[in-house]
Amino acid sequence: MAKAKNTIPEFIRPGIAPGLAGVITMFIGMAVYVSEWYITVMFLISIFGAIMTVFAWQSIQSKKWFFVPAFGAIVVFWNPIFPLALGFDATAQWWLLIQTAAAAIFFLGAFWIKTPAPAR
Repeated sequence: MAKAKNTIPEFIRPGIAPGLAGVITMFIGMAVYVSEWYITVMFLISIFGAIMTVFAWQSIQSKKWFFVPAFGAIVVFWNPIFPLALGFDATAQWWLLIQTAAAAIFFLGAFWIKTPAPAR
């Protein structure tokens, strides 16, 4: 008879929900950039970026250290209190590329960042 495996996982991926929500919010931000709803989108992007920064900091994978400054830059750039992201031409190709790159960072961070599973 085979022994039962230990079902307690070693690692969890806590950033899947805020990472995917950040991707969706980033693409919504592309659509509502010229409207008054963009300030709400900036709050959401900044909050999801801060959450992902904490998860990246807690990550035990030293090879994934580049997510901490990447999410930190997203938090600073899309900060609604001192908005650096406002004032750009919404139809400019490079601005849409920056938005898409930030969405890619959220997506990759959602699946690559692992933290130790909490003890039960």
